Order: sequence, then C-alpha cells, then structure tokens
Amino acid sequence: MADTQALQFHCTTCPSECLLDVVIEKDGDVTRVLSVHGNRCQRGAAFAEQETACPMRILATTVPVTGGDQPLLPVRTRESIPRALHMQAMELLRATQVAAPVRMGDVVVPDILDSGVDVVASLDIGCER
Repeated sequence: MADTQALQFHCTTCPSECLLDVVIEKDGDVTRVLSVHGNRCQRGAAFAEQETACPMRILATTVPVTGGDQPLLPVRTRESIPRALHMQAMELLRATQVAAPVRMGDVVVPDILDSGVDVVASLDIGCER
C-alpha cells in the first residue's frame, strides 16, 4: 500500500537555497517523487529526487597529527558520499592518524568505505619545530 507524504526542505545546490515543497509516494522501500515546487531551476528538481532517494553530503572532521605543528588536521571527503555511510566513515576516521608534513589535498583515506571517494586534507600542516 503506497503512502503519500509532503516534505519541505531547502535545496543546497546553489546560494539561492530555494525552499522546496516535495510530494513523495512511498511503497515499501521504493520512494517516488510526485511533484516538486519552489525550485527556481532544474537543479532543484534533481536535488529533490536525489535527496529523497539517497541523501548525499560532504563529510568534514579532524584527525590527529603526529609530529606536526598542529595537533589536528581538518579533512573532508573530496565529493559527497551517501549520508547513510557517515557514521561508519566517522568510526574509521576516529582510528586514523597522519604524520606531518601534510599538504592540502593530500589523500588521507583513499576510497573510503568503497564509496569511490577519497578523504583529503583541508589544510597544510608542517613539522614540529
């Protein structure tokens, strides 16, 4: 039996952050977008489809650094990964430590959780003086 729901959320594909009114139909594990209103461009409609099927986000956190002039290195996924993977990714990153020096853009964890997305350094960190 299909269930119809009305959702409201902001599109994050551009600075306009349109408020989207989305009507979806859920039938078991299948979610189908019936309508999208409030978007000023097609990216909003595509975002609504993606957000209801498999929400994707950039993951940003910090990892400890050994021998560096800073104790923590900010890192992030190079691209969005499914939000459902974030908790697992955080567990893996909690156990990760990097050695200085590190350059912005260096790969800290390649292909995290077989997502096809690398975790990269977001800052240069030099060695202790």
